[in-house]
Amino acid sequence: MTQLSTKTKLLVGLMLVLGTGILLQVPLTWGHPAYGRFTGTLLVALLAARLRVSLPRLTGSMSVNLPFILLALSELSLAEALLITATSTLLQCLWSDGARQKPIKMMFNVAVTLVAAQAAWFTMQAVAPNSGLGLALGALAYLLVNTIPVASIITLTEGGNVFGIWRRIVQLTFPYFVLAAGVAGLAKLASHAFAWYIPLLILPLMFFVQRSFTVYFHALREGSGQKSAYAMAAAGTSRA
Repeated sequence: MTQLSTKTKLLVGLMLVLGTGILLQVPLTWGHPAYGRFTGTLLVALLAARLRVSLPRLTGSMSVNLPFILLALSELSLAEALLITATSTLLQCLWSDGARQKPIKMMFNVAVTLVAAQAAWFTMQAVAPNSGLGLALGALAYLLVNTIPVASIITLTEGGNVFGIWRRIVQLTFPYFVLAAGVAGLAKLASHAFAWYIPLLILPLMFFVQRSFTVYFHALREGSGQKSAYAMAAAGTSRA
């Protein structure tokens, strides 16, 4: 992200201001957390953040830490959930496809996830705290608030139609968001009390989810490549 345009700078600046304001809530509202539950969720979210999947035909990736972020938003305090969101997203950004991301890109990504987490928390609290419906709508709010700035920054830095890019991102990631909300919901139902080991039990499942999406996205790339080859062959035939 070098030589940013004015619109790009404004978008990045806006997200950084919002993200910083949200992150400031952590020290200001930090109470007396249940350190066992917080530490267990944080460590597992950090591990899941390294299980990344690159999105086909798009500059970006997703990690499988969303169920743990949703569980934190639902079962822990807002300050604890925001800290888990920020640290797991930062770890996800530290190394991208073997290369360290630029600081401005990392800060933008962390800020976007913080804004999305805050939106999800507000939605859960407004609808029905600690309910399946609240969790589902919170995941939907997270999806919308997370993907719109990402689609916008891709449009500003790489070109294209913002709605088309956003629709592509949603099409690729919506099944994962539904799955993440379902896993978080089942974890809530499966235990009468949210214990520190609950996130640890989910981690093996998310490993297989990451592998499944990797295979699926690889197949999409292969299919796209074949279509491009067929199109080039057809174009060559038509020109002959």
